[in-house]
Amino acid sequence: MAPKGQEQNKIEDLINPVAYKSNLQALNFLRNFVAVVAGIVVGICGVVGWHGFIYHFLAQLSCVVAMFLKGCTNPTSYFATWNNLLFFGVFSSTTLLSYILFWMIFYNVCHVF
Repeated sequence: MAPKGQEQNKIEDLINPVAYKSNLQALNFLRNFVAVVAGIVVGICGVVGWHGFIYHFLAQLSCVVAMFLKGCTNPTSYFATWNNLLFFGVFSSTTLLSYILFWMIFYNVCHVF
């Protein structure tokens, strides 16, 4: 029986880097798209303050549900770990700033002007 470190190396050797990168890009695109749509919805609804960030994290959680519904019932087949599916891109500057940008734009358009 091989030590645990060697088993991990064997699993990492089986991952196709091109397919893995493509899967992460698809997940990143989904998270950015959901962040923009959630920012628009939250801005139109008039949510203000720190409560708006709760909706951001709920929207990002819905990305995981969407990936399961799309057919990613076994995430280790498409991603190296569960953490990649759950947390990849959630706290990235692109998703957070896109969410805030569209939240503020649509809040101002609907409630200020």
